[in-house]
Amino acid sequence: MTIRSTSNITVRFLRLLLLFVFITGNSLATARAETITLIGEDDWYPYSGLKDGRIRGFAADIIEAAYAAAGIQVKFTSAPYSRCLMLAQTGQALGCFDSLQDAKLASLFIFHKEPIFKAVIGIYARENDKLPAITRLDLRGHQVGVTHGYTYGSDIENDAGIIRETAPSDLSNLRKLLRGRSDYSLVYTRVADHLRVTHPQEFQGKIKQVGVALEDKLFVSFSKSWPGAARYAQLLDSGLVTIRANGTYAKIEQRWQTPPP
Repeated sequence: MTIRSTSNITVRFLRLLLLFVFITGNSLATARAETITLIGEDDWYPYSGLKDGRIRGFAADIIEAAYAAAGIQVKFTSAPYSRCLMLAQTGQALGCFDSLQDAKLASLFIFHKEPIFKAVIGIYARENDKLPAITRLDLRGHQVGVTHGYTYGSDIENDAGIIRETAPSDLSNLRKLLRGRSDYSLVYTRVADHLRVTHPQEFQGKIKQVGVALEDKLFVSFSKSWPGAARYAQLLDSGLVTIRANGTYAKIEQRWQTPPP
């Protein structure tokens, strides 16, 4: 009886010891995990938007998963896109998303190689305007609605023939179109689709896509003034490669085919 009791005590002790080591090991690993903060645009849903007091969106989920695959925890804060870029450019933040890697921004920021996603900038007109399908070249000489702080690719940015009507947001951009303040509006197609769903009385049956201004890749723009920013760009690349290979990216993409409200 004494030997058996001693044996049972020993087994229990070993189990408790293993549990302690497991918990302690996980706690230490969590404590050692690096944590970074990135700024997401507050009004670009379903890619990135401030919802219920936090940044939500397809881009945020992809970035979070990619960094997790690289052993990095990421937190998000929010800001309007123009301020988001300013904070990163001046070294007050590590990075801002989502950005085109066009000529205007390429010299100002560090960019990773693997894109977060690809997206289409649509050319929108009023539904009752009898217009043919157009290209970006047809925008010359017209009032074209754009959103403050956004870039639209080097060809459009450098085209002096386009008369820009600047709005503070994509929502305001499309409202100006309906009011006749602009002839066309440039808005990413998934953002326009979301605005039609969330503002049906304003936009359903009243706007239409008549062309494509640009289809391009979107990135995090990392600050050149932030210590270690190049390393975090490389780690994001590594994580993006991993989640594309293991199916995580595809699962997130599928989940965002129908964005939650």
